[in-house]
Amino acid sequence: MRRWAFVLGYTLFIYSILPFARVWQQYLRNVLGSQFRVYLNLFLIFAGLFPLVWLARKKSGLQLAAFIGLVLLAFVFAQQMALPEERIHLLQYAVLGTLCALAVSSKLKGIAAMLWVMGLGLLIGLGDELIQDILPSRVFDWWDVFYNSAGVFLGWLAFQIMKSRPV
Repeated sequence: MRRWAFVLGYTLFIYSILPFARVWQQYLRNVLGSQFRVYLNLFLIFAGLFPLVWLARKKSGLQLAAFIGLVLLAFVFAQQMALPEERIHLLQYAVLGTLCALAVSSKLKGIAAMLWVMGLGLLIGLGDELIQDILPSRVFDWWDVFYNSAGVFLGWLAFQIMKSRPV
């Protein structure tokens, strides 16, 4: 039950920052100017490196290589996104995907677990976009739902790498 509390709390956190995210982003753009994109990419890289430290200490070289590949894939995917906030959504929803995978893992395994995680992530991402649709400074975008779902899938994959036994 505690695992689901983390999922709920994190979902509420995502929803609660929606009214302010655009203001914070604009402030950072004004302060950082043309360097905003560079700092955002560095933030995403360091966010991906955080679990690497844990993996390097606890898991095998093969798992570490798989996670590095996953982080690189996510980084390349993020570079294709036109808007910086889409990159943040990818990271936010990767964390959500990991939390959902952890919560589901006590009851479900394999493809059933992945389908539950993806379905839940899709619903939360859709809720995110519906909230944005009623906010004056935000809009509903199906591409964001797709990016959110991609982030959930990356989070699920990360969980699969982290939970597996050392090879």
